[in-house]
Amino acid sequence: MTRAPLLRLRPGTPVLSRGGGQVQCGSDPRWSFVLSGLTAAEETWLGEVAERRHVTVEQAAARCGVPAERRDEIMTALFRAGVLVPVPRSVGAVTAPADGAADATVLGMLRPDGAGLATLADRARRTVGVVGLGRVGTGIAQQLATAGVGRLVLHDPLPAQVTDLAAGGLRSGDVGRARHDAVRSLLAERAPRMTVRVDDDVAGPDPAELDVVVVTEPHAAHPARYRRLLGLGVPHLPVVVREADMVVGPFVRPGLSACVTCVDLARADADREWPALATQLRTAAEPTHEATLAAVAAATAAGQVLAQLDGHRPAAVGACLEIALPAGLPRARPADPHPRCGCVVLPADGAGTGIT
Repeated sequence: MTRAPLLRLRPGTPVLSRGGGQVQCGSDPRWSFVLSGLTAAEETWLGEVAERRHVTVEQAAARCGVPAERRDEIMTALFRAGVLVPVPRSVGAVTAPADGAADATVLGMLRPDGAGLATLADRARRTVGVVGLGRVGTGIAQQLATAGVGRLVLHDPLPAQVTDLAAGGLRSGDVGRARHDAVRSLLAERAPRMTVRVDDDVAGPDPAELDVVVVTEPHAAHPARYRRLLGLGVPHLPVVVREADMVVGPFVRPGLSACVTCVDLARADADREWPALATQLRTAAEPTHEATLAAVAAATAAGQVLAQLDGHRPAAVGACLEIALPAGLPRARPADPHPRCGCVVLPADGAGTGIT
């Protein structure tokens, strides 16, 4: 006979009394749940479950005088609502700071089993490439390291400038060093359990090891930079730094969503002079990375990468997330597969895009 799994309240779930025999579990409208018709003893029991998480649900019910039949009825309702989850088994190694204590609770909210540490253990087995390590790229690398990604492959041989320095980022002593060497040293201090290497070509020599590649570049994304990644089936994310805004996306799932060439062709359809303008932009000097934009863009890009690694659909799939001052808030602009690109097989009748 299979033994029933031990259950616990989903970590991080607040239990709130609404009065009149009602208790609310959670405050996020995506999953908050109200249980009605409770006795005072039952309310006390649920409050104790939330406050004393080392005590089993059954033990707390017995101490509060809740009958077993009623206890099981309430537990069934809470389990069906996703408020009760199995006590997790041991997970693999976690590389996030403090063994992921800062992140595991929130990540558990996004899983049916509530096992946020399992998400972190999976991240620890992943490899992400980061190309372009100015303020934005350095911020992305640090965000991914803090979030528990196990391996980073860095590429940016340009010397660090004074304008690359940032709070929590590169320091004055890094000026003149190759950016990727400076960032590797920074991560060695702040994420010592992470594996970081510098590579002359982030898409080789073994591109199969890469789960995602992020490329930060100035003014306008260059489709040629992404062709090898596209052909190898490596998911990738461009981040473009412009005069007073930054563009994150589209997040490219090769063969399934719009690619960088699709966006470029759409720009040319809207402006016949775009190819000539893009050529000029791609040879222009790199703009500086304004502090606020760099921070927001780095966090946004890292969030898209982590969504992909965690098995979710990134918001930037089929979209460019534009972040402009003074608002500093991402705004999604659709990016659809272009019929002249061929990166995605479009239906002959034009009904839908076939993107999943």
